[in-house]
Amino acid sequence: MNETPVTTPVSTLWLSCHVHYACRHAGACCRSGWPLPVESHIVPGIDAAIAANRLRTVDGSPVWLLASADAPPGVAGTFRLADDACVFHTSGRPGAPTVTGTRHCAVHAAAGHDALPASCQHFPRVCLVDGRGVRVSLSHHCPTAASLLFEHEGPVAIVEGPAAVPGSAVPEGLDARDELPPRLTPAVLMDLEALTAWEDLVVRTLAGPDAPTGTPAEALALVRAYAERLVGWTPGAAPLVHVIDACRDSHGRPGAGVAFTSAERGSDGGPYRLERQRRAMRVVTQTCRAPWTWPAPPAIVDTLDRAFVAPHWPAAAALVRRYLATKAFGAWVTYQADAARGLVRWLQLVHDVLRVEAARACGAANRPLDRDLLVTAVRQTDLLLVHYADGLAVARSL
Repeated sequence: MNETPVTTPVSTLWLSCHVHYACRHAGACCRSGWPLPVESHIVPGIDAAIAANRLRTVDGSPVWLLASADAPPGVAGTFRLADDACVFHTSGRPGAPTVTGTRHCAVHAAAGHDALPASCQHFPRVCLVDGRGVRVSLSHHCPTAASLLFEHEGPVAIVEGPAAVPGSAVPEGLDARDELPPRLTPAVLMDLEALTAWEDLVVRTLAGPDAPTGTPAEALALVRAYAERLVGWTPGAAPLVHVIDACRDSHGRPGAGVAFTSAERGSDGGPYRLERQRRAMRVVTQTCRAPWTWPAPPAIVDTLDRAFVAPHWPAAAALVRRYLATKAFGAWVTYQADAARGLVRWLQLVHDVLRVEAARACGAANRPLDRDLLVTAVRQTDLLLVHYADGLAVARSL
Protein backbone atom coordinates (compact mmCIF):
# COMPACT_ATOMS: atom_id res chain seq x y z
CA MET A 1 0.00 0.00 0.00
CA ASN A 2 1.33 3.44 -0.91
CA GLU A 3 1.40 5.85 1.98
CA THR A 4 0.96 9.58 1.47
CA PRO A 5 3.93 11.43 2.95
CA VAL A 6 3.07 13.38 6.06
CA THR A 7 4.21 16.98 5.95
CA THR A 8 4.69 18.91 9.16
CA PRO A 9 3.05 22.34 9.04
CA VAL A 10 5.58 25.15 9.12
CA SER A 11 5.09 27.46 12.08
CA THR A 12 5.31 31.11 11.05
CA LEU A 13 5.88 33.65 13.80
CA TRP A 14 5.71 37.44 13.65
CA LEU A 15 5.82 40.30 16.09
CA SER A 16 2.37 41.63 16.91
CA CYS A 17 3.33 45.05 15.51
CA HIS A 18 4.10 43.46 12.11
CA VAL A 19 1.66 40.59 11.77
CA HIS A 20 -0.97 42.57 9.85
CA TYR A 21 1.47 43.71 7.19
CA ALA A 22 0.05 44.01 3.67
CA CYS A 23 1.57 46.01 0.84
CA ARG A 24 0.07 49.50 0.56
CA HIS A 25 2.00 50.15 -2.66
CA ALA A 26 4.04 53.01 -1.30
CA GLY A 27 6.63 52.15 -3.95
CA ALA A 28 9.85 52.71 -1.98
CA CYS A 29 11.22 49.40 -3.24
CA CYS A 30 10.24 50.20 -6.84
CA ARG A 31 11.93 53.62 -6.67
CA SER A 32 15.04 52.43 -4.86
CA GLY A 33 17.18 52.15 -7.99
CA TRP A 34 18.14 48.63 -6.93
CA PRO A 35 18.65 46.01 -9.64
CA LEU A 36 15.55 43.83 -9.29
CA PRO A 37 16.24 40.25 -10.42
CA VAL A 38 13.64 38.48 -12.54
CA GLU A 39 13.51 34.69 -12.55
CA SER A 40 13.30 32.99 -15.94
CA HIS A 41 9.90 31.44 -15.20
CA ILE A 42 8.44 34.91 -14.57
CA VAL A 43 9.31 36.25 -18.03
CA PRO A 44 6.61 34.47 -20.13
CA GLY A 45 3.78 35.77 -17.95
CA ILE A 46 4.91 39.39 -18.23
CA ASP A 47 5.52 39.02 -21.98
CA ALA A 48 2.02 37.55 -22.39
CA ALA A 49 0.43 40.43 -20.47
CA ILE A 50 2.27 42.95 -22.66
CA ALA A 51 1.24 41.09 -25.83
CA ALA A 52 -2.39 41.12 -24.69
CA ASN A 53 -2.15 44.88 -24.05
CA ARG A 54 -2.92 44.38 -20.38
CA LEU A 55 0.47 45.69 -19.34
CA ARG A 56 2.93 48.27 -20.61
CA THR A 57 5.99 50.05 -19.40
CA VAL A 58 5.87 53.64 -18.20
CA ASP A 59 7.65 54.87 -21.31
CA GLY A 60 5.78 52.60 -23.75
CA SER A 61 8.88 50.66 -24.77
CA PRO A 62 8.38 46.90 -25.23
CA VAL A 63 11.82 46.36 -23.70
CA TRP A 64 11.45 45.72 -19.99
CA LEU A 65 14.09 43.10 -19.17
CA LEU A 66 17.82 43.70 -19.01
CA ALA A 67 19.27 40.29 -19.74
CA SER A 68 22.56 39.38 -18.14
CA ALA A 69 24.95 36.60 -19.06
CA ASP A 70 26.33 36.81 -15.51
CA ALA A 71 22.96 36.27 -13.85
CA PRO A 72 22.70 33.31 -11.44
CA PRO A 73 21.06 30.11 -12.71
CA GLY A 74 17.32 30.53 -13.09
CA VAL A 75 17.52 34.34 -13.30
CA ALA A 76 16.92 35.94 -16.70
CA GLY A 77 18.09 39.43 -15.77
CA THR A 78 16.72 42.50 -14.04
CA PHE A 79 13.88 44.93 -14.58
CA ARG A 80 14.87 47.88 -16.73
CA LEU A 81 14.94 51.13 -14.79
CA ALA A 82 13.48 54.43 -15.96
CA ASP A 83 14.44 57.50 -13.94
CA ASP A 84 15.93 55.18 -11.29
CA ALA A 85 12.63 53.35 -10.78
CA CYS A 86 11.29 50.06 -12.06
CA VAL A 87 9.91 50.51 -15.54
CA PHE A 88 6.56 49.09 -14.36
CA HIS A 89 6.19 51.42 -11.37
CA THR A 90 3.45 53.88 -12.30
CA SER A 91 3.05 56.09 -9.22
CA GLY A 92 3.99 59.74 -9.49
CA ARG A 93 5.19 59.64 -13.09
CA PRO A 94 3.87 62.25 -15.51
CA GLY A 95 1.86 60.55 -18.21
CA ALA A 96 2.27 57.13 -16.63
CA PRO A 97 -0.47 54.59 -17.42
CA THR A 98 -3.21 54.27 -14.84
CA VAL A 99 -3.78 50.95 -13.14
CA THR A 100 -6.72 49.35 -11.41
CA GLY A 101 -7.55 50.61 -7.92
CA THR A 102 -4.71 52.08 -5.90
CA ARG A 103 -1.97 49.76 -7.10
CA HIS A 104 1.15 51.40 -8.42
CA CYS A 105 2.94 48.25 -9.65
CA ALA A 106 1.59 47.65 -13.14
CA VAL A 107 2.66 43.99 -13.10
CA HIS A 108 0.80 43.38 -9.83
CA ALA A 109 -2.25 45.20 -11.14
CA ALA A 110 -2.33 43.36 -14.45
CA ALA A 111 -1.28 39.84 -13.47
CA GLY A 112 -1.39 39.54 -9.68
CA HIS A 113 1.02 38.67 -6.90
CA ASP A 114 2.19 35.39 -8.45
CA ALA A 115 3.46 37.23 -11.54
CA LEU A 116 6.03 39.14 -9.49
CA PRO A 117 9.66 38.03 -9.11
CA ALA A 118 10.67 36.60 -5.75
CA SER A 119 12.45 39.77 -4.64
CA CYS A 120 9.28 41.80 -5.16
CA GLN A 121 7.13 39.18 -3.40
CA HIS A 122 9.44 39.09 -0.38
CA PHE A 123 10.19 42.78 0.22
CA PRO A 124 10.16 44.03 2.97
CA ARG A 125 10.18 40.66 4.74
CA VAL A 126 13.37 39.53 6.44
CA CYS A 127 13.01 35.84 7.29
CA LEU A 128 14.89 33.39 9.47
CA VAL A 129 14.16 29.72 8.86
CA ASP A 130 15.44 27.08 11.26
CA GLY A 131 14.32 23.94 13.04
CA ARG A 132 11.62 25.90 14.88
CA GLY A 133 9.91 27.21 11.75
CA VAL A 134 9.85 30.65 10.14
CA ARG A 135 10.36 34.00 11.85
CA VAL A 136 9.31 37.06 9.89
CA SER A 137 10.57 40.54 10.55
CA LEU A 138 10.28 43.56 8.25
CA SER A 139 12.61 46.17 6.84
CA HIS A 140 11.30 49.53 8.00
CA HIS A 141 12.76 51.19 4.94
CA CYS A 142 9.36 50.22 3.59
CA PRO A 143 7.02 53.09 4.55
CA THR A 144 4.22 50.63 5.28
CA ALA A 145 6.40 48.62 7.66
CA ALA A 146 7.52 51.85 9.35
CA SER A 147 3.93 52.98 9.75
CA LEU A 148 3.00 49.66 11.40
CA LEU A 149 5.85 50.11 13.86
CA PHE A 150 4.72 53.60 14.80
CA GLU A 151 0.96 52.96 14.69
CA HIS A 152 1.13 49.99 17.03
CA GLU A 153 -0.23 50.64 20.49
CA GLY A 154 0.67 48.75 23.62
CA PRO A 155 3.28 46.05 24.19
CA VAL A 156 4.80 43.78 21.57
CA ALA A 157 4.49 40.00 21.59
CA ILE A 158 5.63 37.10 19.42
CA VAL A 159 2.53 35.68 17.72
CA GLU A 160 1.52 33.07 15.16
CA GLY A 161 0.78 34.58 11.78
CA PRO A 162 0.24 33.89 8.10
CA ALA A 163 2.84 32.54 5.72
CA ALA A 164 5.59 35.07 5.13
CA VAL A 165 4.90 35.12 1.39
CA PRO A 166 1.44 34.15 0.10
CA GLY A 167 1.57 30.73 -1.52
CA SER A 168 4.99 29.83 -0.10
CA ALA A 169 5.33 27.86 3.13
CA VAL A 170 9.08 28.41 3.35
CA PRO A 171 10.26 31.85 2.21
CA GLU A 172 13.69 32.96 1.13
CA GLY A 173 15.95 34.28 3.85
CA LEU A 174 18.60 32.88 6.17
CA ASP A 175 17.92 29.14 6.08
CA ALA A 176 19.59 27.52 9.08
CA ARG A 177 17.64 24.25 9.06
CA ASP A 178 20.73 22.20 8.25
CA GLU A 179 23.06 24.18 10.50
CA LEU A 180 24.16 23.55 14.05
CA PRO A 181 22.27 25.53 16.70
CA PRO A 182 23.68 28.99 17.42
CA ARG A 183 26.73 29.42 19.63
CA LEU A 184 26.31 30.50 23.21
CA THR A 185 30.09 30.83 23.55
CA PRO A 186 32.91 29.70 21.25
CA ALA A 187 32.87 26.37 23.12
CA VAL A 188 29.16 25.85 23.79
CA LEU A 189 26.13 25.62 21.52
CA MET A 190 22.67 26.83 22.50
CA ASP A 191 19.77 24.40 21.98
CA LEU A 192 16.71 25.62 20.07
CA GLU A 193 14.44 25.55 23.12
CA ALA A 194 16.79 27.89 24.94
CA LEU A 195 17.16 30.07 21.83
CA THR A 196 13.38 30.48 21.69
CA ALA A 197 13.22 31.39 25.38
CA TRP A 198 16.13 33.84 25.03
CA GLU A 199 14.57 35.57 22.04
CA ASP A 200 11.28 35.90 23.91
CA LEU A 201 13.08 37.31 26.96
CA VAL A 202 14.88 39.94 24.87
CA VAL A 203 11.68 41.01 23.09
CA ARG A 204 9.78 41.14 26.39
CA THR A 205 12.54 43.15 28.07
CA LEU A 206 12.62 45.69 25.27
CA ALA A 207 8.92 46.07 24.51
CA GLY A 208 6.82 43.32 26.11
CA PRO A 209 3.81 43.62 28.42
CA ASP A 210 5.94 43.49 31.57
CA ALA A 211 8.98 45.34 30.24
CA PRO A 212 10.77 47.40 32.89
CA THR A 213 10.50 51.13 32.37
CA GLY A 214 13.50 53.13 31.33
CA THR A 215 15.49 54.47 28.43
CA PRO A 216 16.50 52.31 25.46
CA ALA A 217 20.04 52.29 26.84
CA GLU A 218 18.80 51.02 30.21
CA ALA A 219 16.84 48.26 28.50
CA LEU A 220 19.94 47.27 26.53
CA ALA A 221 22.01 47.25 29.72
CA LEU A 222 19.50 44.86 31.25
CA VAL A 223 19.64 42.57 28.21
CA ARG A 224 23.42 42.71 28.39
CA ALA A 225 23.33 41.62 32.03
CA TYR A 226 21.09 38.69 31.11
CA ALA A 227 23.48 37.69 28.30
CA GLU A 228 26.34 37.56 30.81
CA ARG A 229 24.30 35.21 32.98
CA LEU A 230 23.78 32.97 29.98
CA VAL A 231 27.41 32.82 28.90
CA GLY A 232 28.35 31.84 32.44
CA TRP A 233 26.30 28.66 32.11
CA THR A 234 28.08 25.34 31.68
CA PRO A 235 26.68 22.02 30.42
CA GLY A 236 25.87 19.64 33.21
CA ALA A 237 24.32 22.32 35.41
CA ALA A 238 20.61 23.09 35.37
CA PRO A 239 19.22 23.35 31.82
CA LEU A 240 20.03 26.64 30.12
CA VAL A 241 16.35 27.42 29.73
CA HIS A 242 16.10 27.50 33.54
CA VAL A 243 18.71 30.29 33.63
CA ILE A 244 16.62 32.22 31.10
CA ASP A 245 13.47 31.61 33.12
CA ALA A 246 15.21 33.02 36.20
CA CYS A 247 16.07 36.16 34.23
CA ARG A 248 12.45 36.43 33.13
CA ASP A 249 11.24 36.10 36.70
CA SER A 250 13.50 38.96 37.79
CA HIS A 251 13.16 41.41 34.96
CA GLY A 252 9.89 42.91 36.14
CA ARG A 253 11.88 44.59 38.92
CA PRO A 254 13.40 47.76 37.46
CA GLY A 255 17.13 47.33 37.14
CA ALA A 256 17.10 43.76 38.46
CA GLY A 257 20.34 44.49 40.24
CA VAL A 258 21.95 46.13 37.19
CA ALA A 259 24.00 49.26 37.83
CA PHE A 260 23.46 51.78 35.03
CA THR A 261 26.03 54.33 33.92
CA SER A 262 25.02 57.94 33.50
CA ALA A 263 25.08 57.46 29.72
CA GLU A 264 22.73 54.49 30.01
CA ARG A 265 20.36 56.58 32.10
CA GLY A 266 20.32 59.17 29.32
CA SER A 267 22.43 61.78 31.11
CA ASP A 268 25.38 63.50 29.48
CA GLY A 269 27.64 63.05 32.46
CA GLY A 270 29.96 65.71 31.05
CA PRO A 271 30.92 66.91 27.56
CA TYR A 272 28.67 65.09 25.11
CA ARG A 273 30.41 63.09 22.40
CA LEU A 274 29.00 60.42 20.14
CA GLU A 275 32.24 58.48 19.90
CA ARG A 276 30.65 55.04 20.22
CA GLN A 277 28.00 55.97 17.69
CA ARG A 278 30.65 57.17 15.24
CA ARG A 279 32.51 53.88 15.64
CA ALA A 280 29.31 51.97 14.97
CA MET A 281 28.76 53.94 11.78
CA ARG A 282 32.31 53.24 10.63
CA VAL A 283 31.91 49.52 11.26
CA VAL A 284 28.72 49.37 9.23
CA THR A 285 29.47 51.77 6.39
CA GLN A 286 32.79 50.15 5.51
CA THR A 287 30.87 46.94 4.71
CA CYS A 288 28.50 48.59 2.19
CA ARG A 289 28.28 46.49 -0.95
CA ALA A 290 29.20 48.16 -4.24
CA PRO A 291 27.88 50.32 -5.71
CA TRP A 292 26.25 51.50 -2.49
CA THR A 293 27.94 53.97 -0.17
CA TRP A 294 26.80 55.88 2.89
CA PRO A 295 27.67 59.43 3.94
CA ALA A 296 29.74 59.99 7.04
CA PRO A 297 27.98 61.50 10.06
CA PRO A 298 27.67 65.29 9.87
CA ALA A 299 30.75 67.09 11.17
CA ILE A 300 28.57 68.76 13.81
CA VAL A 301 26.73 65.57 14.78
CA ASP A 302 27.50 66.15 18.48
CA THR A 303 26.00 69.63 18.35
CA LEU A 304 22.95 68.38 16.46
CA ASP A 305 22.42 65.57 18.93
CA ARG A 306 22.81 67.82 21.96
CA ALA A 307 20.44 70.45 20.58
CA PHE A 308 17.83 68.39 18.74
CA VAL A 309 17.95 64.73 19.79
CA ALA A 310 19.10 64.26 23.40
CA PRO A 311 16.37 66.44 24.98
CA HIS A 312 13.66 64.46 23.17
CA TRP A 313 15.15 60.96 23.29
CA PRO A 314 13.40 60.00 26.57
CA ALA A 315 10.00 60.82 25.05
CA ALA A 316 10.85 58.51 22.12
CA ALA A 317 11.89 55.64 24.40
CA ALA A 318 8.86 53.41 23.77
CA LEU A 319 9.16 53.71 19.99
CA VAL A 320 12.92 53.16 19.99
CA ARG A 321 12.61 50.14 22.27
CA ARG A 322 9.89 48.70 20.02
CA TYR A 323 12.17 49.17 17.03
CA LEU A 324 15.00 47.41 18.85
CA ALA A 325 12.65 44.51 19.62
CA THR A 326 12.04 44.09 15.88
CA LYS A 327 15.80 43.86 15.34
CA ALA A 328 16.10 41.20 18.05
CA PHE A 329 13.30 38.98 16.72
CA GLY A 330 14.46 36.49 14.09
CA ALA A 331 17.87 38.17 14.10
CA TRP A 332 20.29 36.54 11.68
CA VAL A 333 23.17 37.57 13.92
CA THR A 334 22.24 34.80 16.37
CA TYR A 335 23.55 32.34 13.78
CA GLN A 336 26.16 34.58 12.17
CA ALA A 337 27.89 35.65 15.41
CA ASP A 338 26.49 34.21 18.62
CA ALA A 339 23.13 34.22 20.31
CA ALA A 340 23.96 36.04 23.55
CA ARG A 341 26.73 38.63 23.45
CA GLY A 342 26.55 38.88 19.67
CA LEU A 343 22.86 39.72 19.77
CA VAL A 344 23.42 42.35 22.46
CA ARG A 345 26.24 43.96 20.47
CA TRP A 346 24.03 43.96 17.38
CA LEU A 347 21.23 45.73 19.26
CA GLN A 348 23.69 48.28 20.63
CA LEU A 349 24.97 48.91 17.11
CA VAL A 350 21.42 49.37 15.82
CA HIS A 351 20.71 51.84 18.63
CA ASP A 352 23.89 53.79 17.89
CA VAL A 353 23.28 53.99 14.14
CA LEU A 354 19.72 55.14 14.80
CA ARG A 355 20.99 57.90 17.10
CA VAL A 356 23.31 59.23 14.37
CA GLU A 357 20.58 59.04 11.74
CA ALA A 358 18.21 60.89 14.09
CA ALA A 359 20.78 63.69 14.41
CA ARG A 360 21.26 63.72 10.64
CA ALA A 361 17.50 63.96 10.04
CA CYS A 362 17.10 66.76 12.60
CA GLY A 363 20.01 68.67 11.08
CA ALA A 364 18.55 68.41 7.59
CA ALA A 365 15.18 69.65 8.84
CA ASN A 366 16.70 72.13 11.31
CA ARG A 367 14.26 71.23 14.03
CA PRO A 368 14.09 69.03 17.15
CA LEU A 369 13.35 65.34 16.98
CA ASP A 370 9.67 64.57 16.44
CA ARG A 371 7.68 61.59 15.24
CA ASP A 372 8.21 62.31 11.54
CA LEU A 373 11.96 62.74 11.93
CA LEU A 374 12.20 59.56 14.00
CA VAL A 375 10.37 57.72 11.20
CA THR A 376 12.95 59.09 8.77
CA ALA A 377 15.79 57.96 11.03
CA VAL A 378 14.34 54.46 11.42
CA ARG A 379 13.83 54.11 7.66
CA GLN A 380 17.38 55.26 6.94
CA THR A 381 18.83 52.97 9.60
CA ASP A 382 17.16 49.95 8.03
CA LEU A 383 18.14 51.08 4.53
CA LEU A 384 21.75 50.97 5.70
CA LEU A 385 21.66 47.91 7.96
CA VAL A 386 19.31 45.67 5.98
CA HIS A 387 20.00 46.65 2.37
CA TYR A 388 23.34 48.39 1.89
CA ALA A 389 25.63 46.84 4.49
CA ASP A 390 26.98 43.30 4.27
CA GLY A 391 25.15 41.68 7.17
CA LEU A 392 27.58 38.80 7.53
CA ALA A 393 30.56 41.17 7.64
CA VAL A 394 28.81 43.28 10.27
CA ALA A 395 28.03 40.16 12.32
CA ARG A 396 31.63 39.03 12.18
CA SER A 397 32.74 42.45 13.41
CA LEU A 398 30.71 41.88 16.56
